[in-house]
Amino acid sequence: MYRLQHNFTLRIVLASLAISTALISCKNDDSSHLDIESDNTNQTVITHLACGSCYRATSKNKEVWGIIAASNPQLFLFMGDNIYADTQDMDKMEASYAKLLELPSYKKFSSQRPIIPVWDDHDYGKNDAGAEYPKKQESQQIFLDSYDFTDDHPARKQDGIYHSYISGPIKKRLQIINLDTRYNRSSLERKKIGKMKVYLPNNNPNATMLGEAQWIWLESELRKPADLRIIVSSIQVITVDHGYEKWANIPAERERFFELLKKTQTKNVVLLSGDRHLAEFSQVEPNESGLDFTLTEMTTSGLTHANAWESKNSHRVDDSYFNKRNYGTIDIDWDTKDKPEVTLKIMKLGDDNTDAALFRKKVLRF
Repeated sequence: MYRLQHNFTLRIVLASLAISTALISCKNDDSSHLDIESDNTNQTVITHLACGSCYRATSKNKEVWGIIAASNPQLFLFMGDNIYADTQDMDKMEASYAKLLELPSYKKFSSQRPIIPVWDDHDYGKNDAGAEYPKKQESQQIFLDSYDFTDDHPARKQDGIYHSYISGPIKKRLQIINLDTRYNRSSLERKKIGKMKVYLPNNNPNATMLGEAQWIWLESELRKPADLRIIVSSIQVITVDHGYEKWANIPAERERFFELLKKTQTKNVVLLSGDRHLAEFSQVEPNESGLDFTLTEMTTSGLTHANAWESKNSHRVDDSYFNKRNYGTIDIDWDTKDKPEVTLKIMKLGDDNTDAALFRKKVLRF
């Protein structure tokens, strides 16, 4: 596995050029992002990524890594519920990570490309948990150790695992912002309506999704030069209708997110999320978000298990709902006039664990 560092140089094998190598280098500054560069003068241009969430290393469907590797992604975004620990016993937490890290197919996959992780509730430590989880500090350190963050990485000195990455030269610069929607998230109230328990909106003016320190960090990240930004949130940002976890459970925080994009004049941005055991595209229009562009989110979940029923999502792109096992890919064409063209793909995994096929794609022209 690649060692995630604040100041480091190492050699990787680019999946798209099997016989080539590149250096990954991160400049040592006060931020918690990585600059991924081929060397001091030629920065690596990222054109193909894969992403996914909700993975059980003990599942009969665990052998997905060779399938994803077949398209040669340069990076893999592991978007939460990467293990299922659900415990306050940190020995059990470490054992759950060991099952993932020692799986031969994952070891091979992660040795060939950087894994860029976030956590969701089950790898955080408890189903649907937020700031109240009593072992969050210990869980954070195990997360960082398991994904090989170096001892001097800024994520070890903050409350939460949020971090970001930058790769590519000017005009082809990709920024990946990875949010922590667990460590500081305020408590939520659940109510039984009919046969289901649903989350009610938390309208307390002090309620938070990210915590103030992470909000300040996020603004600073959005002000860094980038030609395309991918923002990873373990839970869905855009949808407002279903009764499960989502940013809309703290409505003011969802609005604050849109306002921050507007304040920082953020353009050319894509949202990614997991959690829901389904895949879909969602979009929010300017008349709701206050932005001057349509904002798109791709949800991809899960790698080893899915089957969520089709709950309402008034922001869903028509015919994009899919509730079988899946992952996502992102293709970036940097040579389309002055703005990148991004193709998001929901990939359906075959029942026999041997292949994948395109389910739906969405082309974004900014």
